[in-house]
Amino acid sequence: MFSAPFFGVVSSLCILIGAIPYIKDIFKKQVHPHVLSWLGWGLITGLGAAAMFADGSTWMAVIVFANTVACLSIVFFSVIRKIGVWETSHFDWFFFFMGILGLVLWQTVHLPVLALICAMVADFAFGLPTIIKTYNDPETETPFVWVAATLSGFFSLFAIQTIAFHEIAYPVFLLMFDSTVLLLVLKVIKKKPPRA
Repeated sequence: MFSAPFFGVVSSLCILIGAIPYIKDIFKKQVHPHVLSWLGWGLITGLGAAAMFADGSTWMAVIVFANTVACLSIVFFSVIRKIGVWETSHFDWFFFFMGILGLVLWQTVHLPVLALICAMVADFAFGLPTIIKTYNDPETETPFVWVAATLSGFFSLFAIQTIAFHEIAYPVFLLMFDSTVLLLVLKVIKKKPPRA
């Protein structure tokens, strides 16, 4: 039977596997990533990897750090190729700074459950611009990266070792977020046409 660490590795590898063709699509100018979202996700995974290294974790921290490299590579290449989206509404920068605030609170709050909530708020705030962008124009994303991210969230559920809020909250949140973006990309959830 597979162990929880095995599913943790599979979950992280799904993100990496999804990032490779996504970066390829960036070079082909077939996608338009929201720069603030990917930058924020790079910061979250980078801080997570640093915390894991500090706690003595090595192999899992390396995988999480690889996700950081993937996110920041998407930012770098989308800016270089001049296809990155910076704003889709007046609130994009507000969401980004809310994400930064969430990161700061996550790192400074010493109550584990509250720190976890701050991390999820940060992740969600960083992700909102991508949700808005994809809702308005699903053609700016490709399905594969979000299929991989949704699978990552699914496999992360099997890495849960105890049924407790601090164990299940983040994996469930990530699965819900990534599957929502996937449904937007696949146009299962569609923008309502304007009334005549």
